[in-house]
This record gives sequence, structure tokens and C-alpha cells, in this order.
Amino acid sequence: MDPQATLRSARVGVRGLGLASIIAGECGALWLEARVRDVTFERQDAYVRSWSRRMLAVMGVQVLDDPGLGLLPMVPPTGRLIVSNHRSMLDILVLLSRFGGHILSKDDLQRWPLIDRLAAVAGTLYVDRSSSASGAASIRKVGDRLSHGRAVTVFAEGTTYPGDEVRPFHAGAFLAVTRTGGEVLPLGLAYQEPEAIYWQESLGQHGRRLLEQPSITVAMSLGNILPAAGQTTKRVTAATWTAVQSAVERSRSRL
Repeated sequence: MDPQATLRSARVGVRGLGLASIIAGECGALWLEARVRDVTFERQDAYVRSWSRRMLAVMGVQVLDDPGLGLLPMVPPTGRLIVSNHRSMLDILVLLSRFGGHILSKDDLQRWPLIDRLAAVAGTLYVDRSSSASGAASIRKVGDRLSHGRAVTVFAEGTTYPGDEVRPFHAGAFLAVTRTGGEVLPLGLAYQEPEAIYWQESLGQHGRRLLEQPSITVAMSLGNILPAAGQTTKRVTAATWTAVQSAVERSRSRL
């Protein structure tokens, strides 16, 4: 048997066991804590961040953070919409590990092994892009979280794509943030390894390839916070798209 193939298979097995161990441990700890006291949103959010960071470490993922990440102000009472390009299943772990809060995702995330449990604890909001009723409901849910002073992450392109070109944005989440008068934080992700990209393949193929890689490096760059209060949805959407595209290009330059 090819020695490299053997090594890749061994890496998949070891990392798979590591991820399962993290999920069992974190779920168990959260369950035990909930048995003895009420678990606040802030406490649950801490679990999500820790869980995500540990999963990234097990998968050999190095995140090159934006230097301004630690200088971000607190989320305002009107909420913060975090908008990123979408390239890999790893995007979810990267953004939850750095920002916590909630994520608006396509409903197929509920079928992603291992990630589905983290998504449940993070209070993930789901949308079926083929259903107008689901889209309207997701806007209301995003608005509700924002109005409670939460951070909500959206991949406004609607799905994953290859390359650094940011595709047109769906406007639904921007309607929610203009209604609450919250703010938008644009950011861009770029991966050094093309193997990290999820495009025209099954989830199983994508997940296995991620686990096979010796290491993966992703750069994240932040744009300036954009106030949504008093702005039209169209203007906020356009300004955010421009900022995300610029952030992606800065991330690529750092790899």
C-alpha cells in the first residue's frame, strides 16, 4: 500500500477520534453544569468558543488573525451582523471560535457529522434558500437575536465558492440589521491550501480531505464596522460587499 495513503488514513482516524472526544467532553461538561445551575447565554457562548478552538487545533488549522481582532468594541444593544465570504466547512469553526454568537446557515448543516452538535449548542439559525417562507422566518430570527444585543454571523453569498471573488449577497440579513439599527462587521477569509475549499463534492469527501491535510492555514482580515441605523438595506448590502471583497484580498496577501 502507498505509504502516503496509509499516513493520510491514519491521520483521518486519529483526528476523527480527537474530534469525537472533544464533542463528548464539551457536551458532557455543559450537561453537568446545566444540572446544577442555569447556564447563561454568556456561559454557553464560552463553551462554543472553546469547543471550536479545540476542534481547529485537532484538525491542524492555523488561523492568522487580524491584528485588530482584540480591539473590537463590545457588541452594541442593537446587535452586530458579522458578514464573511464562504469557502470551507472550516469557516464555521473559525468564526465561532473568534466571535461566538449565532450563525445563520443553510439547513443542510444539521446533517454535518460532529459540526451539527456544535451548531445546536451555538443556537444556529437555519434557512432553506429554496423557500420564501423559510427566508422570511430567518430574517425575523436574525432580527430577534440582534435586538437582544447578540452577534449573528452570516455567509451572505448563500453557499461556498472557490476563489477570492466574492459573489453577490443575499439581502435578507441586511434587512434585519437595518430594522434593529445595529452594526455590520465585514470580514474576509482566504485559505493557503486549495484542499480546504468545499466545492462541487459531497460533504463526506470534503470532510475527509480536510482531515487528511498535514496542516491548513487560513487568514482573516476585518473591515471597518458599518452602522446600519438610518441606512437603506440596498446601501448597507453594497457597502458590506465592497468591504468583504477588500478584506479577502488583504487576507490573501498575508498568506
